[in-house]
Amino acid sequence: MINSLSGNSIKLEAILNNLLLLIVVTVSGLTFAATPPEFEMPFNLPMAPNTRVVDVAQYSVGDIQEANGSLATKDTARNVLKFYQEELEAAGFHIFSRTDKESRISFAAKRGEGDYFSLSSSTKSYLDVEEGETELRIIVRYAP
Repeated sequence: MINSLSGNSIKLEAILNNLLLLIVVTVSGLTFAATPPEFEMPFNLPMAPNTRVVDVAQYSVGDIQEANGSLATKDTARNVLKFYQEELEAAGFHIFSRTDKESRISFAAKRGEGDYFSLSSSTKSYLDVEEGETELRIIVRYAP
């Protein structure tokens, strides 16, 4: 009988601890299964025609917000890069680096002291890129 009461006491203590944890989490607003916000093209840029987001990771490094990942396009990589170069220049960015080789095309742009955008073609596709699509790598950094 004593062992039975002792076991019930331990179960009751565990239930009370779990209830207390639930109350703390609810009151503090913490969530353990938060989903990151869906990625939208940065700096109010439109999505290039025939292009879609494949996978993008968004994260913070101190006060700096960053994102990197992949886009897929049914257009040529060259056309999509040209599209974004023109859009970024219209948004006040300066293109400071360009590569235009058969194996890889890319550009990098910056605005002010922190906004950064780069886009490059990828020779190998590692993600969910469909047949007839080209993978593009995107890197974004937002000014603090």
